[in-house]
Amino acid sequence: MHFPPKYWSLAGVCLLVFAGLASGEAGLWPLDAFDRAITDAVPGLRSESLNLLMLAVTALGDSRFLIFVASVTVFALLAARAWREAILFGVAFATMPLIVKLLKLTIARPRPTVDLYGGVESFSFPSGHATNAALIYGALALLALSVFRKLPGRMIAAAFALLAVMVAVSRVYLGAHWPSDTFAGLALAGLGLVIISAIQDTMRLPDAARFIPVVLVLITGAFPLYLLLTLPEAQALYTALHSD
Repeated sequence: MHFPPKYWSLAGVCLLVFAGLASGEAGLWPLDAFDRAITDAVPGLRSESLNLLMLAVTALGDSRFLIFVASVTVFALLAARAWREAILFGVAFATMPLIVKLLKLTIARPRPTVDLYGGVESFSFPSGHATNAALIYGALALLALSVFRKLPGRMIAAAFALLAVMVAVSRVYLGAHWPSDTFAGLALAGLGLVIISAIQDTMRLPDAARFIPVVLVLITGAFPLYLLLTLPEAQALYTALHSD
């Protein structure tokens, strides 16, 4: 399978960013000073309204909600008889969390807020929320661009891209991650999206336009209910918000 040079270049950039951040975490350059400068400035930005906003945004990157989004997306592709795309997206969505967990165990970087999670999730690098949210919402952006090639597709894609970035920002705001954890997660997700794009370019995407609005409606309708159920737990979990 031949991929155009642009994909190799984009993949190289993502790998370079991730490797640079990982080398800084290993002590090859002063990454810690960069992280602490940003993290130490965050408490001065917090407010009650912004706390609620960031709790809502970070919920969009929770593993439980992302599993729902990923499942709906794959089922929509299956319903559209986009068999290869469904397999491609499904494999990517299932593989990335495993890669993140392996990296967390290997690097074993403590979180800025200790005892936030247990087990492998007690480690910080890279951010699972940032990585998996950027991969799944980025895949939806790619799908929107493939199905709606004009302004609607670009607007939907831009909204999903902004959402992925905001999830990454929320992780730093809530004290769950160092900034470099989220940058590394976005770079890792970017690499996954480059691979998806390169493979998808070799396929013929069936006309799945009528199913994309269904996906958007289901995601939009499910999120308020999910937030209602999980917000009290999240408010208690992110102890950094209580120490300001």
